[in-house]
Amino acid sequence: MSVITVDGQIGAGGPELGKRVARMFDFDYVDRLALPKAVIDTANGTPPRFADRFWKIVERAVSGFALGNSAGDPYFNTPEEVLLPLTWDSEGPTTAHSRGSEPASFDTLFDLGKTVLVHRAGCLMAGDRSALKVGLFASWDDRVGRVMQREGLKSVSAATDAIKRREKLQLEYFGDIHGVQPDDPGLYDITIDTSAENIPVASIRVARFARESLALQIA
Repeated sequence: MSVITVDGQIGAGGPELGKRVARMFDFDYVDRLALPKAVIDTANGTPPRFADRFWKIVERAVSGFALGNSAGDPYFNTPEEVLLPLTWDSEGPTTAHSRGSEPASFDTLFDLGKTVLVHRAGCLMAGDRSALKVGLFASWDDRVGRVMQREGLKSVSAATDAIKRREKLQLEYFGDIHGVQPDDPGLYDITIDTSAENIPVASIRVARFARESLALQIA
């Protein structure tokens, strides 16, 4: 089983590339909102009724995003007992971080494999397990433009604030907890500048690299 992790700079195209690569291999796609249902069902003996309740809430939240309700709390009024522990990029309820205390559900995810894990510090959590670690980078202007388009923000200042807020959390998590920086190319097996290489082309390059390094077959 294999996992492809995508980290790097905020706004460099992680979700866009991650979804494309996941479709190429018929993998699960995991971003900062939720983990796959399979992980929730199997991690720590989670009862199916709990998982069903969780996914009803997730579906409602996703519908809210589609209707443009993402400006406030992205988790709306989700009860805390149905939220999984979150990594650095969450903007909803968070849990205190300590070195080596990653959620058990992530261990299950790596055991299950066949997942593209985007902006969950997967390059750090993978450890020695089978994973392709992708780092994405881009110019500041391109990052701002992508966040504006992706999140429906109306001004450059709003996108700038969003990126800076998330970068602060990212730097704290990578630096304070793991003693590394997210822009360190040594964290990744492959790095891509999405200002020099568009997302569709970059996705194909990542898929080719994954096929060669992890012996994956494109679906």
